[in-house]
Amino acid sequence: MDLIDPLVRTAYRGAYSLAMAYWFVRRPRTEGTLVGVWHGREVLLLRNSYKHDFSMPGGGKHSGESPRQTGARELREEVGLRVSPGELREVFETQGTEEFKRDRCHFVELELQARPSLTLDNREVVWAEFIDLDTALRLPLVQVVRAYLEDAARRRAGPPPGQRARP
Repeated sequence: MDLIDPLVRTAYRGAYSLAMAYWFVRRPRTEGTLVGVWHGREVLLLRNSYKHDFSMPGGGKHSGESPRQTGARELREEVGLRVSPGELREVFETQGTEEFKRDRCHFVELELQARPSLTLDNREVVWAEFIDLDTALRLPLVQVVRAYLEDAARRRAGPPPGQRARP
């Protein structure tokens, strides 16, 4: 472990607290993307050093970026996973107000045949693991992640018994 990591994590927590205070006063509109990385029925969750709830790789949209481009950039930055934007598919969008901001949140997905090797910086992202969807839904999740996972559970369940899927 790098000796500077704990200091950087403290700085992240301080910066996040300041951002929350700013968002409380200003109530800004923001836009970002989170990435659902799937291996079968398991989804990649992570923990940021400055938040208590589980989240997913993702972050704010840069000017001119599409949700897929933002997702590909955030995967590279947060867990060291390199994919092209074309490998991601847009599947869900929701609004979040959990952090005193009006956050338009896009979700893109990536389906993997094998679990990838992940690289965490141990500063912003301190933990990441593939978790079974049912288990994930029992964890404390960021509000928009819970909305996405509930939608994903419905989409991945398939048609009710006795009914065919529509073509």
